[in-house]
Amino acid sequence: MSGTAATRRVRVLQVVTSLVVGGAERLVLAAATGLPRSIYDVRICCFSEGGPLADEAAEHGVQVWCLGTFPSWRRPATLWRLHRIIRTFAPDIVHTHLQAPNLYGRLVALASGVPIIVASEHNVYSAKARRYIRLEQFLARRTTALVAVTEEVRGFLSAQLGISATRIQTIENGIAPASASTEGVAELRRRLAIAPGRLVLATVASLTSKKGHTFLLDAMARLPERGIDCELVLAGDGPERAALEARAASLGIADRVHFLGVVRQVADVLALCDVFVLPSIVEGLPLALLEAMAAGKPVVATAVGGVPDAVSAGINGVLVAPGAPDALAEALECICLRSDLRQTFGDRGRVTVLDRFTEDRHLAALSGLYESLVARAGRLTAA
Repeated sequence: MSGTAATRRVRVLQVVTSLVVGGAERLVLAAATGLPRSIYDVRICCFSEGGPLADEAAEHGVQVWCLGTFPSWRRPATLWRLHRIIRTFAPDIVHTHLQAPNLYGRLVALASGVPIIVASEHNVYSAKARRYIRLEQFLARRTTALVAVTEEVRGFLSAQLGISATRIQTIENGIAPASASTEGVAELRRRLAIAPGRLVLATVASLTSKKGHTFLLDAMARLPERGIDCELVLAGDGPERAALEARAASLGIADRVHFLGVVRQVADVLALCDVFVLPSIVEGLPLALLEAMAAGKPVVATAVGGVPDAVSAGINGVLVAPGAPDALAEALECICLRSDLRQTFGDRGRVTVLDRFTEDRHLAALSGLYESLVARAGRLTAA
């Protein structure tokens, strides 16, 4: 696109639920800050609160609009505000992410006459109401491009919407590996009172039921009887926190389970741990998993969504069925007892991510999609 006679930058509005720390939200921020500014003018609209990533966007000079509440038919003023933002910014592309933005964001973009509408599916949402699916089928016919973060999500979306998979483009998630702070890791270890040399398991995810933390706690409670003495660190926050803390207490493992809440320096948590665990019930392609692999950490994960795209069982990690604490405990026992296996899986996992799942690759694919859509629409030289 840089070789064209474009008279102005291509305007892109990314629409997302919020800018709290999450996978889809971080990809939105990466697009806003990482796509070439000489070509793209990317701004963000989030439905609810801004959160830490909104502050980070501001630090990079990216404009963020926060609607404050979720749009709905009962709150037409919020829908009108989104319409006004679109009309004022006049984007060439509106790119929506996650369920609510994919619904309301696309509807308002259509009503506002946006020429190019892109919608990204980040997860396998098998519990959608039938009326929601019918509306998505309606929107799919009016969406310029549908994007899935993995081939698994692409196939699921194709089947759910009843459309050919050729109409859906896969753009895999990617991460920029971060370095841990020696001081930060030491402070975290002191804060949690974890002795040097003690085995540490960790996961990084929002505390919601779909992330499967309950099954991880159940597996953790089974480890002592298998001769495994370790600590578990949970980074992230969410509506299930109180219930999970109560469950840890009822299982008698509260003294070995550490709830960190939202963590900005995920690299420090990864540096502290020996094994990364992902017990999710549903997933797309979680960035936390990719970050753990990039940090050279062995992973034990559930074989859901796009996780098997990154983790090959017995090659660079361990895969188990979701919702199965006994199988998870068995896998954790195996990896905890084998330091050689941890090293091998960690090394191979790092190579996998650096070869396939980098932020640069993700942004290059996204830019390629935008370029093709804008060229097709004949808007490269729009005034």
